[in-house]
Amino acid sequence: MNARLQLAAWILMIACASARETPAPAAAPVTETQSPGQRLYARHCLSCHQSDGGGVPNMQPPIVDGTWVKGDPQALALFVLTGGFDSADRKDSAAHNPMPPFAQLSDEDLAAILTYIRAKFGGGGSAVNAGQVAAARATIK
Repeated sequence: MNARLQLAAWILMIACASARETPAPAAAPVTETQSPGQRLYARHCLSCHQSDGGGVPNMQPPIVDGTWVKGDPQALALFVLTGGFDSADRKDSAAHNPMPPFAQLSDEDLAAILTYIRAKFGGGGSAVNAGQVAAARATIK
């Protein structure tokens, strides 16, 4: 092997070895201060409604200070369970994007999300419990 090839192989070997020794960047840790509702909101709601509850202009509606968020907890649960009462047929918002139904979430998980959004985006609304979500779920045909 000629000297240039040996030098290139040696440099490549060192580069590969140092790449193996460099730790991968750590994922953003879940902080101890995040509530279960906040973590679930991040997983299921954040991409559409954003961290500030402001939505995505002309795509997803805001929820901050929304009448559903501030209103009756059981009605809010029903709204989220059904995807906005079949919001695909109800094009009454500027966003025109239907919300998917979240009936796959457990009563406990949905209660945690709704408690979080009522506290954060609904002016400190009362907590939602799993019983309220179950009662809302029971009304769905």
